[in-house]
Amino acid sequence: MSMDFNEACAQVRRGDIRPGGIGILAEKPLHATLKWWLDDNPAHHEVTLPCGKVADVYDGARVYEIQTGGFSPLRKKLEVLLDTYPVTVVHPIPRRKYLSWITPATGETTPPHKSPKIGTFVQGAPQLVYLLPLLDHPNLTIRFLLMDMEEQRLADGWSKDGKRGSHRAVMLPLTLEDTLTLRCPADYAALLPAGLPEPFTATQFGKAAKLQGRKLSAALKVLLDRGVLTRQREGREYTYTVQEPL
Repeated sequence: MSMDFNEACAQVRRGDIRPGGIGILAEKPLHATLKWWLDDNPAHHEVTLPCGKVADVYDGARVYEIQTGGFSPLRKKLEVLLDTYPVTVVHPIPRRKYLSWITPATGETTPPHKSPKIGTFVQGAPQLVYLLPLLDHPNLTIRFLLMDMEEQRLADGWSKDGKRGSHRAVMLPLTLEDTLTLRCPADYAALLPAGLPEPFTATQFGKAAKLQGRKLSAALKVLLDRGVLTRQREGREYTYTVQEPL
């Protein structure tokens, strides 16, 4: 049974609930909150399956893998799990981020400062490039969560104020704003950013999606693979067109 998201946030931050199983000392509040939100039965957390893999959540029917970082390490694990279990990969994406700084010597934390940037689902698209061979598997579901979060960083960097070269201390979930479930190729059209011309270039897509470099290339590769986009060469560059879903 799932827990209300706001309640899961509050209880983890207060320390009222503590995850069981392996990795308890290293588990971060974001991961713990999502685990309790998905399933409030601790017996379903960190379950060792007959295949030898440990599921973040296994309710007896479905495995949930919470991936707060990159997807690259997840592929080999999914290749094993998907042969036997329906698997939902849950990935949080920051919508609005609030940043606060911790002074290492005193532990004092500054009031959170709101970032002007607003994230969208397309920020999750580049990670899917690592799972391209698996995206058509009937047992795989991807679920993106668009969330407001507070990032607390240690002011332990090399600059005078300690911010350049600093390290993240913790990421705290605040609110769940929206979710996107990806099962079939047509679902991936929801990753397209608003305001694209028709057709558009990679540069125009990157500006609308707030992606650049390898992340931009990866996002376009995923959307081409899913049949959301087609690509044509015009002169020295490619242009892209949105495909109508079948």
